[in-house]
Amino acid sequence: MLTFKKQAFALTIVMAFIALATQTQAADEPDCTVTHPSTGKFYDLRPLTKKDNDDDWTPDTGKDQSMEFKLNVCQKVQKKELDIKYPEDVASWGKRNKGTSLGKLSKTPVFRGDSLILEYTNGDDCPNAANYRKSTTIQFVCDTSVSGQGNPYLISSSNDCSYWFVWRTPVACSADRPSGGSGGGVFGTIIGVVVAVYFLGGIAYNRVVHHARGLKQIPNYQIWVEGFDFIKDMAIILFAKCYRPKRSQSSYHNLPVDSEINTLIDDDYEDDEV
Repeated sequence: MLTFKKQAFALTIVMAFIALATQTQAADEPDCTVTHPSTGKFYDLRPLTKKDNDDDWTPDTGKDQSMEFKLNVCQKVQKKELDIKYPEDVASWGKRNKGTSLGKLSKTPVFRGDSLILEYTNGDDCPNAANYRKSTTIQFVCDTSVSGQGNPYLISSSNDCSYWFVWRTPVACSADRPSGGSGGGVFGTIIGVVVAVYFLGGIAYNRVVHHARGLKQIPNYQIWVEGFDFIKDMAIILFAKCYRPKRSQSSYHNLPVDSEINTLIDDDYEDDEV
């Protein structure tokens, strides 16, 4: 019968594997993707990203042609002449008389209720609001009826400080979750650090506090030993069940059958009477 420590060790191993599988699936998602917190549906905006000197997205402003806009999705704008003081990582840009940053790059879309939102903040200073920086909010709406990938549309601007765009596009519809991912590698690194801290810290503690030497320095040494014995016992049991050699019958082939044995006995009995 298994000891309590062996049972506890086996349970710990099982729980560790379950936790590893769960955490691997719940690993960090790729940039520019998001999972709806209520429905669990996956959304991927990466097809809207402009790169490699592509033309930026030019939002539709309707009848208001007083300002020109350039946008990118989860990437800085590709336009080179931004005519602004700090052009690094600008993902939303506008120009009326002079170019201005409407927000820095973000690669993390979020849900606000059922609205899929991407925000760019920390743009240039707002001219009419002290201590505020220009920002851009893009609301993505799932729409499979639009042509191609659709195009952003300026809905409103507030005090030349914050800008709100709506983008109807089929890309904003839920998509299949990509297989694999780099999250497993990150989680593996975390596990490695935890294991290293456990063993190194435990060894240092046992040496200093308990004056342990040799293998007994290993934290919870006795449990590990009993756990190893448990695994070994289980392997022996499984091997014994899976491998049962058939009993050879060849050694019995030359033995006499019952009728031959009776004949021999009768012959010996007759010889004794004579």
